[in-house]
Amino acid sequence: MLKFAVDRWIAGVCAVGAMLTLLGCSSSKPYTLVAQLQSLSQQGRIVAATIDVVGDSCSVRIMLLDSLKAWTPLCFVKKDQTTYKSLLIGGQEVDFGAVGTSFKVLSATVPTLPASTLSNSAAPSGGSDAGFPSQWNQSPYPGHVKLEGQNSGFMVTKATLTINGSQGILNVIYKVGYAPLHLACTVLANQRGDFTLMFNPTKLAKLSAGAHYNIPLSSEGSSISGNIWDSRGFDTWTPSLPPQWTATSYSSD
Repeated sequence: MLKFAVDRWIAGVCAVGAMLTLLGCSSSKPYTLVAQLQSLSQQGRIVAATIDVVGDSCSVRIMLLDSLKAWTPLCFVKKDQTTYKSLLIGGQEVDFGAVGTSFKVLSATVPTLPASTLSNSAAPSGGSDAGFPSQWNQSPYPGHVKLEGQNSGFMVTKATLTINGSQGILNVIYKVGYAPLHLACTVLANQRGDFTLMFNPTKLAKLSAGAHYNIPLSSEGSSISGNIWDSRGFDTWTPSLPPQWTATSYSSD
């Protein structure tokens, strides 16, 4: 009788474990490290830098002003503790230690940023720069969200934004006169549920001169039609993009 009960308990534990595995549960809550950066006029290259940490996996995304594609070196988690983190980034071990509410890079050597891919850029001499950010804040993980633009207006047929962690892809189809947009961006999140989208200013300037590259999406919370975000800044784009966005799917990890 006892053996039967133990066997049933083990079977139950195994079933729960299998279910958690299927659901993709993790023992630690995903989060994002966001670099503290000086303004572009002061440091010249990095528009945004993020590191998503999801369990034992991590992904780095560094947007450079003088490169049309973000730098995304391979990343592996070696240690992930409350006050200490060790990540292998592009083959280079980088240690982070807590200082107050943020993290400071402790390693004497850090990954070297890639060379500029733009011939007319103002990249530092030598074509590459070791300027890996030294200060990072821990922020909420943006999750996996699919947004669809509402009230698209006269020029836009359809606008969607797909968020996978700190990477976003904006797809826009216009009715006439403009080629479709397929733009990558860095996505930041806060505790309130707001998003900030950061596009490469160099690439955006080629598409829409004078357009804001830093676009806040303010959460309006839940409604009958789902989660709604209001955009600020898309009205500077030509043509302007929808002022309101609704989630068609959402996952926190």
